[in-house]
Amino acid sequence: MRILVIGKNGYISKSFQEYMEHCENIYVEAISARDGSWQTVDFSGYDAVYNTTGLAHDDARMGTDEQFMQLNRDLPLALAMKSKKEKVGTFIHMSSMIVYGEMSELGSKELITEKTIPVPAGIYGLSKLAGENEIKKLNDSNFHVAIIRSPLVYGENAVDNFLKLTDYAVKYHLFPKINNARSMIYSDNLCELVKLIAEHNSEGIFYPQQDQYIITSKLVRDIAYASKNKMKLTTIFNPFLYVASKKFLFIRKVFGSLAYDMQISNCFDGKYRVVSYKESIKRIVDKKGK
Repeated sequence: MRILVIGKNGYISKSFQEYMEHCENIYVEAISARDGSWQTVDFSGYDAVYNTTGLAHDDARMGTDEQFMQLNRDLPLALAMKSKKEKVGTFIHMSSMIVYGEMSELGSKELITEKTIPVPAGIYGLSKLAGENEIKKLNDSNFHVAIIRSPLVYGENAVDNFLKLTDYAVKYHLFPKINNARSMIYSDNLCELVKLIAEHNSEGIFYPQQDQYIITSKLVRDIAYASKNKMKLTTIFNPFLYVASKKFLFIRKVFGSLAYDMQISNCFDGKYRVVSYKESIKRIVDKKGK
């Protein structure tokens, strides 16, 4: 089997390339997309194309609405159209859970189901959903479109907010205790899901997550304990955080809830979950200590 990854240097792409180095009988090649060179690449020799490109949520302050639509809607559509024209069997598109909106208010734990209607809260979510809607139109019996509405992807090489939480956990000793619920997916498990989709020529929307909801407070404490750092959770800051969260989005991002119903995440009978939550924490801490 041959898989072409679109987007060469991003975290998701690099994780997949490294993961697939240990998989026999599957050849993976990655190319860049933003420079337009993909237009001269022959897709016809590949069984699946995995699109990891796009303008990310954290780029919202730098990107215009037009740029978001160009990179999250127009580019994926062009890639999918080329894939279909050149007889690729499966087009796997990396979307985001953000199509359902931002984090809920603190204390809320409403779960997302297959019947939940996406209601994006900003241009990132709007452009991601627009991209999904366009490429889904290309799906037919000979060309399968698989869309992954991924939650936060975490791992030892993760960046941005997860990296900040990890750094905090290994350095400090006090953290707010708020009982939220987050869907997250360890990077290797996401990679295994993509591999299974390609192998089975699957189609539809996928909602991956670990086999348990992640509580931010517990996650920070677990990383701290695994790092031999003494961490105490406290509710003393909770009244302030509940009030401040109504004004400051970053507080909801840390302590709010955004979770899929576990029933819709059981694709491939859950076999994509090759790394448990406990093992994932161990790997993160081991890498941090090197």
